[in-house]
Amino acid sequence: MKIFEQLAKAFHREQVNSCFALLGDANMHWAGALAESGIQLIYTRHEHAAVAAATAYARASASGGITTVGVATVTCGPGLTQIMTILPIAVRARLPLIVFAGEAPLNKPWYNQGIDQRPFVEACGAAYRALHNPKTIIADVHQAFADAKQNQLPIVIGVPFDLQQQSINDQEIEDQKNQPISDELFVRPSPRVPDAKLIDQAAGWIANAKQPIVLAGLGAVTDDAKAACIALAEQSGACLATTLPAKGLFHDQPFCLGVAGGFATEGAKDIFSQSDLIIGIGARLAAHTFDGGSLTPNASVIHIDNDPQEFVQGRKASDLKITADSTLGTVALLKKTKKQTGWRTPDMKARTQDALTLPNEIKTPDGALHPMVVVKKLADVIPPHCHIINTSGHSAYYTAQMNSHPQSHYTVIREFGAIGNGTSFAMGIATAYPTRPVVLLDGDGSALMHIQELETMVRHQMKILIVILNDGAYGSEVHKLRADGVTDAGSVFGRPEFSAIGHGFGLIGKTFTQLDTLAASMEEFLANPTASVWDIHISDQIASPQILKAHHAAANR
Repeated sequence: MKIFEQLAKAFHREQVNSCFALLGDANMHWAGALAESGIQLIYTRHEHAAVAAATAYARASASGGITTVGVATVTCGPGLTQIMTILPIAVRARLPLIVFAGEAPLNKPWYNQGIDQRPFVEACGAAYRALHNPKTIIADVHQAFADAKQNQLPIVIGVPFDLQQQSINDQEIEDQKNQPISDELFVRPSPRVPDAKLIDQAAGWIANAKQPIVLAGLGAVTDDAKAACIALAEQSGACLATTLPAKGLFHDQPFCLGVAGGFATEGAKDIFSQSDLIIGIGARLAAHTFDGGSLTPNASVIHIDNDPQEFVQGRKASDLKITADSTLGTVALLKKTKKQTGWRTPDMKARTQDALTLPNEIKTPDGALHPMVVVKKLADVIPPHCHIINTSGHSAYYTAQMNSHPQSHYTVIREFGAIGNGTSFAMGIATAYPTRPVVLLDGDGSALMHIQELETMVRHQMKILIVILNDGAYGSEVHKLRADGVTDAGSVFGRPEFSAIGHGFGLIGKTFTQLDTLAASMEEFLANPTASVWDIHISDQIASPQILKAHHAAANR
């Protein structure tokens, strides 16, 4: 038996269900053996797309605080260098991945695609494992999976492809066949119980607060943690809010402010600014979550988390840290919190509802569709059983304003600020949930970066609707350049015919300059097994509040 066959068996023992792949010399035999073992192979058209899809797959499959390892494979050298954008995203999002990249052959002193792969991977913050010893190579695979789970980190595996072709002898197979798999090596953390004195201190802060807000993150999305957060907010008189990755967790609750940070609505920001206490639960209190500190200028911050931090991204993020499991910490605090009205009055209920209500119509200077009006209509026509994906870029501010969709069916991964990931993320979600219709909300510049993946969607029969808010430009850059009074030629490209591009790849393509037929088109998408692309023309004259604020700050420096 060849080493590549034994490596495929090791992945099969790890209960891998799906692998996103682009083949080359250094991984094609291993990938073939993997497919023959019964693991689903999704063959993408670009290496970045393969690893980005695995990243979204890992995020989507998180359950009960444990995230399934996403698996992808690319070839060595140029295959590996193509994934340098997605690796930092997965690292910063704390998503476990295994990327089988192969390596250049050991027995060729010079090889055209040979590079030292480790520095590239480690520069992105991921880990690299060079597997060169046949006597330990299977154990090394299982340990890599265990470490990816333990550290919530991407790990790239390099195995020289001439070594993969070598036979592994019976004794080496015998020595390794009973190696423990990652679930036996991985030490699942015990839920952390909070310090009683810190809970008492936090309860005292809540008792003195007049306008508290419970702010939940991805660490609080389990049913028990969510219920505890809601109960604490009701008991303490607090409003509810989430980080952007946990968007939609409280979509069906009164006194909900939606997302905190730069993507908060203007009405919500006004409420945030008056808060005197933030109770962060299972959330990374990043600078974006507090809009650089301007969101809650007068609030003290309690942070309940398995890894609470006082300083995050160069700013003081919390005043009282409580190291605890989100559910256990919140339940303990709830037991110590006395009933108080706080912000929970009829007037505030109406005010929070108004803050999340999107406008039906806004005039634009050129008469084209306003992106916020488009998002309002999309929110009305996309049913809750569809899985929405929000990406990065100028249009992401607007698409993040959809406030009636559940967190379980909403994914956003934007930890590196890179556009061009949407089509790949959509494929990862569609693979994780093959019975869910997936709706990708993206900008035209972002969609074009990996437009070739439309063919992958058709070939693998994925139920995906790509909604493109098309302003004919790189939205963030065009508004910054215009505000600076310099040429915008490098960021304006006109509106490509996305519907025709969709038809060319075998999708259903539609163009919208008005929204009258949007509801009927959604019904058509849901009834049709084919993927679709919607090209919605929006005004290029509207800058998001986030861009306006950033440019104003830069101008005043």
